[in-house]
Amino acid sequence: MKRFLKQLANVISVILVIPWLIVYRIYLLILGQDRAVQWLSQRASRWPGVFGEYLRRSALRYVLEDVADDVVISFGTIFSHRQVRIERGVYIGAYCVIGKAHIGADTLIADSVMIPSGKHQHNFERADIPIKQQSGRLETIYIGQDCWIGSNATILANIASHCIVSAGSLVREPTNEYEIIAGNPAKVVGKRKN
Repeated sequence: MKRFLKQLANVISVILVIPWLIVYRIYLLILGQDRAVQWLSQRASRWPGVFGEYLRRSALRYVLEDVADDVVISFGTIFSHRQVRIERGVYIGAYCVIGKAHIGADTLIADSVMIPSGKHQHNFERADIPIKQQSGRLETIYIGQDCWIGSNATILANIASHCIVSAGSLVREPTNEYEIIAGNPAKVVGKRKN
């Protein structure tokens, strides 16, 4: 019965997001891909409650590259680019901001986690040109499967599978599997594997 109710909620949520997807298509033509994704993501982020999670997932499955059908994306979480892949069993907490990313299966991301598109988004070498006018490079951040990212962490580099990132950490360098990292900048403080 529970499975049937979940499937029914998925069907209803797809029907209910169709008007928003039509507006998204119009914005896509007028504003371009990133602005259209940001608009729909921001709009969907405000849908409250459990049914809001169904609506959000349904809408974002048509907009982002790949979103598994059992992903939970909580209230207030927004995406800034279409190039996002979220595998099965992922939980994303409230008020996260995610750029280009690939999130592996069964990963838990706590509230207020920032995953921008790498640490080279803005160049600032020249002082005679405003930073916003200097070029940058967007990167896809890979987070492996079975990871746990604590609240208020900022992820600027790839996280290998089975890692734990402590709350409030700033990850600037890639990790190895099974590492527990903490701090600003984050350093290895332990291992999960015996």
